[in-house]
Amino acid sequence: MNQDIKPTKSPKKIEKHSEEETPWWHNLNVKDLVNPIKIRRVQILSAGVFLLALIVGGMYVWENYLREPTGAEFVDEIVDAAGGLDTWYGIENGQFTRTHNLYDDSGELLKANKETFYFKRGEEGLKLQVKSVGSDNSEVVVGKDDEGFWATKDSQAVDPREAAEDEGMMCDSQFCDPQCASTMAFFRFSMPFKLKDNGVNASLASTGFNIAELNFLGGSGKEPTLLDISYDPKVGKDKWRFYVDPQDKLIHKVEYYNKSDKGETRPEEIYWTDHKTVDGITFSHRWTRYWPNGKVMDEYVYSDVNLNNELQDEFFNRSNSSVVANR
Repeated sequence: MNQDIKPTKSPKKIEKHSEEETPWWHNLNVKDLVNPIKIRRVQILSAGVFLLALIVGGMYVWENYLREPTGAEFVDEIVDAAGGLDTWYGIENGQFTRTHNLYDDSGELLKANKETFYFKRGEEGLKLQVKSVGSDNSEVVVGKDDEGFWATKDSQAVDPREAAEDEGMMCDSQFCDPQCASTMAFFRFSMPFKLKDNGVNASLASTGFNIAELNFLGGSGKEPTLLDISYDPKVGKDKWRFYVDPQDKLIHKVEYYNKSDKGETRPEEIYWTDHKTVDGITFSHRWTRYWPNGKVMDEYVYSDVNLNNELQDEFFNRSNSSVVANR
């Protein structure tokens, strides 16, 4: 009996099975029947190079575009925005006038005082002299030379400590001297360049910023970046917080936490606006504090800034005063 034997699988299924056994990328492989191992190694090496390039590229994008800067790196950015360290260190002499206006909580002006700061920097340190003109138009000058502190009032020699106290130039610290407040004023004027001093610890923090406060800041109107500043214990115990505009990298608000001799912390909150560039240095020309009702409490307005004024060492010596502060 002759009967045809039917295949267990149809030709279509056999053809389909054959196609499934051969991967689609099989014909794309480079084939070398003489030395297949060498070709395989080249493929592995190429894939490794591609992976390495991908990793390096990702690290570059992260480092330069996505990663948040460290506190120290952010300090560098705001220093550059303010003019740069080279420009600041190139300033050896100068002067600026600072007008202090004090208001009550209704907005009425209570007191106005104008101070002109003269400074000279050199190897021996900072020489500083301040001329203060109050509401009564009397002129008080407080300085320091090799003999110690000295002061004059309307060109007459007076006790420097008493003169400084009368003009509000001294704090309540037992270590305060007649130039204490003036030195601190110059220190603040020197921000942010002082943040590059040794012993400064800088870090970025979350602001928790009240968006309603943006009206006081000026700048781009965007939420600021918060920079926390503390010091190594041997350098200082005060703390600062700087609110920096993310676009112009300029300081628009300052919080200062000063510790008194008794360990009490006395915070200050100051808004820096009206930024201008003078002799290559960009800084705020108006510092303002507010009452809780939103009225201005007091403000410091900077004017007549000259950072190229050449002052001789003799300028800082007493003229006819022999009164030296008791230490």
